[in-house]
Amino acid sequence: MSVLDVAVVGAGPVGLTAALALARRGVAVTVFEEAGRLSTEWRASTFHPPTLEIACDLGIADAMLAEGIIARTYQIRDRRDGLIAEFDFGLLADETDYPFRLQLEQYKYSQIISDALDGRHPEVGLRLGEGITGVTQHADAAVLTTVAGEQVEARWVLAADGARSTLRKALGTTFEGLTYDHRYLVLSIDYPVETLLPGICDVNYIADPSEHLLILRVPDVWRIVVAVRPELGAEEALADRYVAERLRGLFGDHPELPLRERKIYSVHQRVAGNFRTDRVLLLGDAAHVNSPMGGMGLNGGIHDAFDLSVQLGKVLLDGAGDEVLDAWAQRRRKAAIEAVQEITHRTTTEMAEQDEAERRGFRRRMSQIAADPALAKEWMLDAAMISNVRAHGLPRRDSEVG
Repeated sequence: MSVLDVAVVGAGPVGLTAALALARRGVAVTVFEEAGRLSTEWRASTFHPPTLEIACDLGIADAMLAEGIIARTYQIRDRRDGLIAEFDFGLLADETDYPFRLQLEQYKYSQIISDALDGRHPEVGLRLGEGITGVTQHADAAVLTTVAGEQVEARWVLAADGARSTLRKALGTTFEGLTYDHRYLVLSIDYPVETLLPGICDVNYIADPSEHLLILRVPDVWRIVVAVRPELGAEEALADRYVAERLRGLFGDHPELPLRERKIYSVHQRVAGNFRTDRVLLLGDAAHVNSPMGGMGLNGGIHDAFDLSVQLGKVLLDGAGDEVLDAWAQRRRKAAIEAVQEITHRTTTEMAEQDEAERRGFRRRMSQIAADPALAKEWMLDAAMISNVRAHGLPRRDSEVG
């Protein structure tokens, strides 16, 4: 049995990022994906400046910019009081070459990477329709078992197989955290929503004690994300009547709105107990999941993949010891806990705050921050994940300023 250098399990955006980043360093990679084709689910859609710097390093930034929407501002609103604060990414122009959020559906990002791999990186093999059911390890390699019963050995295995990660479970790695009481109803609307809510921008967080919302524009549609009360069943929340009530409460009387998608999902904040178990490394949703408020989950996974590609390159190509992988695991776990989860949890709880005094304090505080350029810049360094990557040692990207 030949031994692979690196096996990546999962051909989502994080697994494909890892494959492309490793290939560009000259590392042979085989990607295993349970599905017979790349996912076309819309799911995450926000790319922050450090992630765009990584995309530049990988040679795919131009393709992303061509397909995405550049969001130069974002707003924090209150359901009753309207606009509270607007933040301009232009304040970050001296910090990054990409002072904006890019709105781009994650399946398009995956396809862009697939196109970049196709024909140009023969060192990457993509095995679609070949899921992995388990993993064992010995001193020199990890052994993956495919759904067909094949045994595949690899020197290193990258588990990018999602929040329900088969490999994380096979390793017995804990995945502790919390599940929020509320769930989110996602409505994708093929209509110029900005004409129904004058003054909104491309990204809008709306606080409300009973039904906080996120309204954002992506290339194909406007997406409305509405908090759903815990006592409401999924079937009722997806029903025409409930959806119509949510839209009427948001837009008032309105023309018919073509719904391209409706779905409901639970919201979790969880982090794996460790990101490395011998020759298996967890990244992306397999390692950490969080609230979508802030758009940081996918970005954090891409940062995991980029950092890991650099460290694995050192081990495989430069003779470095595997202690650099331990350092990676500790660094990325700390980044997930102290930055991504802290910020997304804070944003979620502030949007859903029920105590009126706390709500007033939040509105006052956000107004004051937005009105002060120095405070606004500090706030946006956090919101854009620039503080995160600086605090937790993400390797230098080619497009970094300075």
